[in-house]
Amino acid sequence: MSTPLSVPSAVGGLGHGRLKVRTTAEQQELKRQERTQKLNKFQAGFNRASQKRLNKEYDKESLLITGQLLAANPDVSTLWNYRREIIQHLLDVKPKEEAQLLCSEEQEFLEACLRVNPKSYGVWHHRSWLLNKMPTPDWKTELQLCNKFLEYDERNFHCWDYRRFVVKQSGVSAEEELEFTSDKISSNFSNYSSWYYRSKLLPVVHPSPDGSGRAAEDVLLKEFQLVQNAFFTDPNDQSAWFYHRWLLGKGEQKLEVDCLYVSLDPPKIIVRLTKPVKVGSNGVALSVSVQGKQLSNVHWQNSASSSLYGSLWECSLQDHLVHGSDCQDIAVELNSSEHTQLVTCALGADQSEAKAVSSSSFCCSEMTAAKTETLTNELESCKQLEELEPNNKWALLTIVLLMRAIDPLRYQDDTSRYIEKLQDVDSVRRNYYRDLESKYKIENLLERRLHYENCVELNGIALTALYYMEYLATVSEIDFSSNKLSSLGQCCHLRCVKCLVLDDNVIVSCDGLQGLPLLEDLSLRNNNISTIEGLQPLNACAQLRKLAINGNPVTQTHDCEQLKLVIPQLSYLSH
Repeated sequence: MSTPLSVPSAVGGLGHGRLKVRTTAEQQELKRQERTQKLNKFQAGFNRASQKRLNKEYDKESLLITGQLLAANPDVSTLWNYRREIIQHLLDVKPKEEAQLLCSEEQEFLEACLRVNPKSYGVWHHRSWLLNKMPTPDWKTELQLCNKFLEYDERNFHCWDYRRFVVKQSGVSAEEELEFTSDKISSNFSNYSSWYYRSKLLPVVHPSPDGSGRAAEDVLLKEFQLVQNAFFTDPNDQSAWFYHRWLLGKGEQKLEVDCLYVSLDPPKIIVRLTKPVKVGSNGVALSVSVQGKQLSNVHWQNSASSSLYGSLWECSLQDHLVHGSDCQDIAVELNSSEHTQLVTCALGADQSEAKAVSSSSFCCSEMTAAKTETLTNELESCKQLEELEPNNKWALLTIVLLMRAIDPLRYQDDTSRYIEKLQDVDSVRRNYYRDLESKYKIENLLERRLHYENCVELNGIALTALYYMEYLATVSEIDFSSNKLSSLGQCCHLRCVKCLVLDDNVIVSCDGLQGLPLLEDLSLRNNNISTIEGLQPLNACAQLRKLAINGNPVTQTHDCEQLKLVIPQLSYLSH
């Protein structure tokens, strides 16, 4: 009698001659169990390492435990910190030869970690720490390591940062590194890190003689050809466009007094600087002299009281300026690490205010014929690219930037048309382009020097944001009506404004107007102020006497008497 063949159970794998396939739910459950098991092991190891650290145990076992944990997850900074403590202890007690061997073994461990995760911040940081501790570091090998990992991923910015560290320590010349960026860019234009590194190297290798911190002009002009090749090759890659934008930059502005304003009523000085600083620290000081006598205990106040840094500073001259006296000479001296500058201003016997202002252009810098020609050619090239790629936002935006660099007033209408097109092409950033156009419109006003007048009109020009309000600090009447303003934060700089018109905007709060020292007449008709809190900042405007808020939702919910309780200094309220 023959023995029948046994049929494998379906649970074991084969059933009726077929392999049982696990369901999705079963697979997910198995993966969950595996993850839980790994997590439990990691947690147990982490707890063990934490206890050893608490006990100040800096032995080889501690090194082994942290190594196993970091190999599994190299992004736990606590473990790296403990590992550094262990290595530091071992380096302190070992002779030089053994210390060198320990560091070499740690280098191998770190390279293994990098092969798992080449963009681990913890690994690269630990490696830079280790090399600084190593008795005899081999910087040439480290540079080769950087080259290897940049071959894997040429945009690994962690590796680029480490490379800069290695270059600094090893004494590799900036010229060699500049050549390295040329090689990387030529092999792949879409390498933002190479472009960025290049922008840092050019001013070092070819510094501008004017001390601006920029590269020499002739070098920069040659760079335009390189970057043009890049964006014609791939117009949609942003790396080259950002570099092009850097080439158009003006460099760091020199710290100077741009405007000195002296007022007799109230007696005070306003100083406008060319860039934000903290007066009284970081080597920046302002001193005041009246009739040749330097004043002591002068207290400077930043117009943007919410910030320590600012470009607009004022101080009281109470008891130092006299009504009806002969011509009074006022001088302000700026002392900084950059240089010393003396600015003087004469207040005549029949004057209540006087000012001394810089004669330099606000937007336009003096350009050589070579630079003008290069930028004009760049503009034509970008327009040619626009014909090929009519909806390329980078080309459109660069056309705008080039026109602003060449002659902002000449191209102002063209600039507006291109920004309007950008709003359609790149609609996600529509509000950004509207704010950008607002910025340009105010720059144009400053370029025409209209801010030197006592009355400035910026009404009905579709402003969505305010810029450069520190340049309107000495203006007494300003009209911002019929725009699209929603925020007034920049208005804190309007230190001399007496009459301010903000009708027909979309303002929801008066925040930014509080503390304007001379504001007397304010019109906010037809805005979106709906709460008492939206008007509360006006309580701090001590001179405010006249307020118009017709057409705001708050007038529908609060009567005139309720509103006057919020702003008791008012003598007239148009409700």
